[in-house]
Amino acid sequence: SGRSYGDSVVLRWAPASAGLWYFANKSGYSLIRYEVQNRKLLLNTRTNLASVAIRPWSLNEWKQRSSRSDSLAAASAEILYGKSAVQISAKSKKNEVNLKEAMNSNYEMENRHAMAMFLADQSAFLAEGLGFRYVDKSISKGKTYAYVICALTDPKVVKSDTSAVLINTREVMPVPEMPHIAVTELDKAVKFTWSRQLANAYFSGYYYERSDDGGKTYHRRNLRPYNQLNPDREAGPASSIELDDSLPANYKPYLYRIVGITPFGDLGKPSPPLAVMGRDRTPPGPPEQVSAKNTVNNHVKISWIKRFREPDFIGYLVGRSENATGPFVPLNLRPLPVDATSFTDTSAVMHGTNYYIVSALDTAGNAGNSIPAYVIMTDTVPPAKPSGLAGYIDTTGIVHLHWKLGREPDLMGYLVYAANDPSHTFVPVAKDFLADTTFTDSITLKTLTPSIYYKVVAFDRNRNPSPYSDMLALKKPLRIKPVTPVFTAFHVTDSAIVLNWIPSTSKGVVSQILYRRTQGGEWNSYSSLGPAVNRFSDSNLKKETWYEYSLEAVNDAGLHSQKSFPVNARSYDSGVRQGITGLKATADSKTKTIVLNWNYHSSGNYWYVIFRSVNNNDFRTYKNVPGNQQSFIDSDVNKGVYKYQVKVVFRDGGESAKSLPVLVEYKPAAQ
Repeated sequence: SGRSYGDSVVLRWAPASAGLWYFANKSGYSLIRYEVQNRKLLLNTRTNLASVAIRPWSLNEWKQRSSRSDSLAAASAEILYGKSAVQISAKSKKNEVNLKEAMNSNYEMENRHAMAMFLADQSAFLAEGLGFRYVDKSISKGKTYAYVICALTDPKVVKSDTSAVLINTREVMPVPEMPHIAVTELDKAVKFTWSRQLANAYFSGYYYERSDDGGKTYHRRNLRPYNQLNPDREAGPASSIELDDSLPANYKPYLYRIVGITPFGDLGKPSPPLAVMGRDRTPPGPPEQVSAKNTVNNHVKISWIKRFREPDFIGYLVGRSENATGPFVPLNLRPLPVDATSFTDTSAVMHGTNYYIVSALDTAGNAGNSIPAYVIMTDTVPPAKPSGLAGYIDTTGIVHLHWKLGREPDLMGYLVYAANDPSHTFVPVAKDFLADTTFTDSITLKTLTPSIYYKVVAFDRNRNPSPYSDMLALKKPLRIKPVTPVFTAFHVTDSAIVLNWIPSTSKGVVSQILYRRTQGGEWNSYSSLGPAVNRFSDSNLKKETWYEYSLEAVNDAGLHSQKSFPVNARSYDSGVRQGITGLKATADSKTKTIVLNWNYHSSGNYWYVIFRSVNNNDFRTYKNVPGNQQSFIDSDVNKGVYKYQVKVVFRDGGESAKSLPVLVEYKPAAQ
């Protein structure tokens, strides 16, 4: 590659393989220049820039041109002229080099080649000394040149491909800039991060400088170029270059500049000043020997010790969780004093395990967290008595039980107990705790006892038993239950829900029971009907409410069929409400008023609207009267004939029809 500087051209190259590099170091490189016009190579302008092949400096040249303190120059000379480990080993073995040593020699050559490429990118001085750089100062400004380089190696030993580059001296390469640099402030340290992909397009190394006086003077922090190899090649171009530097003190402002070094040995444009301030990121030492114990009233006492108190240590926070891994909720919003050694939790979770950590805080907000301590709460409170136990026995002797689920958070399950007589001992019939609220039992119907009795007990996770539920007595079926009635249709009017069904086809049915409930409510026996009734009209309804109906058939043995598949129907609101009654109008010439009175007994939120007609003109809306009044005094009257009507208007939008009009003639009193 090459770069034009206006008055000169700098060329850089690198052999592609370790073998080519090794032999090219001995044979040297040939560098030819041609002029180019109108995109054509002018062969007659061929110029051999190096009368002598370009080779790396000799060992004496390295010693003469570099200082003893230049470790990179020493490393470059060592790579070129130092003896390899294989040569030393072979000499010690009287030149008997085996296959393993030959392989090691190849590996060492590749490592030296890679290191030479790396060192050449660090500075123009090293690149020239390694034989990878040439400065052409014999150019004519404004011309375009083609440079061709080739290693002068024996093609029978190693072939060297010719490489060329085209340089327009009219174009002077701009000074490259650093990409965006991210700053991470650490404890007496700072980390700079920038894109490896963007930076590698221009730079092979970096210098970084720091100012302690607000930018007046900068001091270089690295004597040798900084270059961070990519340790994770799988990350590819998305990886970053990281640069760490220590700071003399925290909370003191500093400024940094970072400048890139190009493979041609030039410095890029320095980055803008980077403001940096070290911050305390070191937490205090965590509390030790943290313990948690139950105390009275189900409180938990957390205790700890702290052997050393840092100068910036300000106190403790105590956190609680129901899991060992958190998250932990702080129990105190303000830090406890630095000499505190215990804390009492008065709101511990009663059911299960409570985990606690104690955090030591410093003035910078850093927290040193202890190892979690835990306590299992002592639970002696049993669950509430189960309720809602109900069930039935079908004709095959299968008992179907169900009950309501308890609300305890530590509820583990239920056990079902049974006995053939209320005075007998109830024994468990469930093999294990039941997580559900249903249970199926199998009994024999060939017994002398007419009934069987059940109770349910709830247990929490600490095996605390609740009291027995109320006893459920189930009569064993002596006959087959009647067939269940079946609904066939229903329809809803503005005042009723009408149900139709097919009655039970079983013999001996003496009655039917109609059940009703609102959605989500409990079933209630709503009406007892004859065995042949197949229709029912329900007018006892609330507006816009879902109702559910079910039927049972009852035979002469008192056996009930199963409830029919329910029917769901929703009442609706027509908007029509009951009107007033008994509207009367009385003229009072003494008070010069007409008094209206009426009756109304419906409930709800409503008011009255009064309509008035004067001397047989059309009725017009006259006045609104609150719903808690059933009278009105009209004082705006003169001689004439008055008619009145009253309508009820509800807040929900419903209203009644206007009442029948009443007529009254008003005559003023004689003067």
